[in-house]
Amino acid sequence: MSIFFYCLAYVAVIAFVAVALMKIIGYLKKPQHLRWELYPVAHEDPEKVEYGGSYLENTEWWKDKHRSCMVGALKGFLIEALFLKAVWEHNRTLWVRTYPFHIGLYLLMGGMGMTVLAAIGMLAGAEGFVTFCTAVTVLCDVFGFAGILFGAVGLIQRRICDKGLRKYTTNEHFFNLGLFGVYGLFGLMLCLWHGVYDFALMGNSFIYGMMTFTAMELTPLYVLYLLLGFFMFFWVPYSFLGHFFMKYFTWHDIRWGDAPTVNNPKLQKQLANNLNLPVSWRGPHVQGDGKITWAEVATSNPDEK
Repeated sequence: MSIFFYCLAYVAVIAFVAVALMKIIGYLKKPQHLRWELYPVAHEDPEKVEYGGSYLENTEWWKDKHRSCMVGALKGFLIEALFLKAVWEHNRTLWVRTYPFHIGLYLLMGGMGMTVLAAIGMLAGAEGFVTFCTAVTVLCDVFGFAGILFGAVGLIQRRICDKGLRKYTTNEHFFNLGLFGVYGLFGLMLCLWHGVYDFALMGNSFIYGMMTFTAMELTPLYVLYLLLGFFMFFWVPYSFLGHFFMKYFTWHDIRWGDAPTVNNPKLQKQLANNLNLPVSWRGPHVQGDGKITWAEVATSNPDEK
């Protein structure tokens, strides 16, 4: 039985990576997006970021080489990822629910990373290092499980009670939040049942077994915990929750994408290809039928038809 669960673990990890790569490759193959023109852009010059400026303000900007401040981009990305700055500024009622959820996820991912390091320490015979990693894992697990449980319950309540948010809520949203809520609750129960330190040690042993291809004995409750975890590894990349590994593209590449088309043949070609794509918008100002192209829409007057 233990060997079966180890096989499931390998399959779950491979499936997660494969689906994530498929999504990323699928995005890269999609047509070039248009500029959002939302400022400030994090990788702009710090002086311009302060007031929402742009290199387009510079005299004869098209003669200058386009530069990006990677430190600014990293800073902006981390502030948003770690503190959910935009949600705090625009919807604090939602923030008090979604922030614990996200922090809980970060802690659990950190705990998983420490568990892997502990298993490596076991391979190296570094007992002190293993003890340190296990202690950190204990903290990550307890606060991580509590965070996603509190956040999931709060977000479900918010999506049910907020009329505006309810309109945009699907059954998948409830399923995803419920899944993580159950995972958090079950994790806390196991920490209480086995003891938080012993629970972390079981994780170390399981990962150690994966690395050494040695099947370790598992308790029935821990088996259930693993099954739920494996399912989440399969499910998350397919679901809306997969946005966490697409954040780079949606922020850095789309929201902050400000590369000029001047002296950029590759971008010019991509935008020219967009003009040949069919339009299916039914609005009277577009009158797309799925056959006409964007080039035809841009060069025709719908009032003359």
